[in-house]
Amino acid sequence: MLFLFSCKLAETSGFVTHTIETGGEERETKVEVPASPSGPRMIIFALDGAVPAGMMDDIKNLQMPHVKELLGEDEGDGLFEHAYAAPHALSVLPSSTIADWSSIFTGSVPAWDGIPGDEWFDRETATFFAPVPVSMTDIADNTKLVTDDLIGHELEVPTLYERLRLRSYVSMLSVHRGATFYTTVGPDSLSNLFSHLVRGTLEGQEPEKSLSGTLDRASVEELIKAIEEHGIPDLQVVYFPGIDIFTHAAKDPLNSQKRYLAHVTDGAIGKVLEEYSRHNALDNTYVIFIADHSHIPTMNDEKHRLGPDGDDSPFKAVAKAGFRVRKASLIVGNADKDFQAVLAYQGSMANIYLADRTTCPKDDDKCNWKKPPRFEEDVIPVLKSLYRSNRRGRPIAGLKGKLDLIFSRQPTATGTRALPFEVFDGQKLVPIDDYLSEHPRPDLPELSERMRWLGAGPYGNRAGDIVLLPKACMNVPIQNRYYFAGMTHYSWHGSACEQDGHIPFILAQWKGSGEKLRSIMNKFGGATPSEREMTPLVVSIFGK
Repeated sequence: MLFLFSCKLAETSGFVTHTIETGGEERETKVEVPASPSGPRMIIFALDGAVPAGMMDDIKNLQMPHVKELLGEDEGDGLFEHAYAAPHALSVLPSSTIADWSSIFTGSVPAWDGIPGDEWFDRETATFFAPVPVSMTDIADNTKLVTDDLIGHELEVPTLYERLRLRSYVSMLSVHRGATFYTTVGPDSLSNLFSHLVRGTLEGQEPEKSLSGTLDRASVEELIKAIEEHGIPDLQVVYFPGIDIFTHAAKDPLNSQKRYLAHVTDGAIGKVLEEYSRHNALDNTYVIFIADHSHIPTMNDEKHRLGPDGDDSPFKAVAKAGFRVRKASLIVGNADKDFQAVLAYQGSMANIYLADRTTCPKDDDKCNWKKPPRFEEDVIPVLKSLYRSNRRGRPIAGLKGKLDLIFSRQPTATGTRALPFEVFDGQKLVPIDDYLSEHPRPDLPELSERMRWLGAGPYGNRAGDIVLLPKACMNVPIQNRYYFAGMTHYSWHGSACEQDGHIPFILAQWKGSGEKLRSIMNKFGGATPSEREMTPLVVSIFGK
């Protein structure tokens, strides 16, 4: 999920608030880079939260005519006349906005790029980050995505733009370090909708009337202004956050998103393609469509929200294990800095960070977070509290039957490479591959590898000491699906499930050969790439 402010204002956004105040364009690189006169060009349409099945249905049923014209006739198995759509592309974990876009635009994974989710805790600095707040409604870090390039500061690897060293424009996306120009939405285009936003009158609106739709359309107008002023770039990234915002707020999320893609997204894409055509720049332009994650429908009520404040809260299970738990807040006061445990929420995943309690045994003692927790004395008590609550309802009755899997690993010191996560079976940790051989989970594709990407690496400690998955997959009835959040929505993501991890990943070229494009994609995962393959694919196309 991209933007959260209040569960009552379905499409409210701190980011929107900021762009209303400061919209326009910002130079990112210090040195002017001219566009290549003869090399290929590329447009990347970054579709936040787009569900591949719905998108492909819209394309095949002529509900997205601009995209359909670009792709050409459908020849089956992902092959189009002028495009190739990978049938089984997957996100990294968690399937959440910030971690996924970071992987997409670096070609890395969370344990190596340092961005493990929408919220996380950095043990090295004892800092909580919430660029997309999920357990809380504090939007300060969300605003910093624009004002301070928050993700650029926290990423530990080069971005796509830094690797290409070409003229690149980025519209709206949180990962923009190294781009030539970064465009946001100006104030005039949203002034009327902002009045609706503050009144909370956005739920149930049709796509064309929604704040989401106006945000996406306005962002395209701003990037077109940049093109008119500065010319066609080598790389243009067009980010559509409205798809995700609208889907979270829609009562019938998957079908509602299809209407949004047809009535808002396709037209906005058409305007960008038309601008390139007007500049006689479309023929030599590759086009990528990619999403960060998909969506799982959920019940929009308190019963299914495992929030920080409820009787079924993991916060309570950790506290029952004998820990002082950090409040669900971006910043805590001095009186509350003696916490021994931290929880970060990703929607359909939760991360738990534990202190070595010998460094802070008494109230008011501040823990040494650079020191890892003790496995037997600190980690095991929390694992057992969570496992027993889920199995027997003790000590937290409200958690019974709501958790799917509990992961942990032997702690390692900050600054060293973290170990892979394993499954806790109630008594001991079991390697994920061994667990899956005894308990097959086809609904959790590539679970072992994706969990390694999350936790096994130099920045793997940022994913925590324990990771929780709630019951969330599509093979579970909707009334039995749960999520970790401070607010309720009609859909969530963040899990290891097939549904919210399966993404659209399409490579197209105006009047190009679909067979050729499939051949290019086959070098980068073929029918089953992860989203982290996009950056090496783009680098290869540009011959870098």
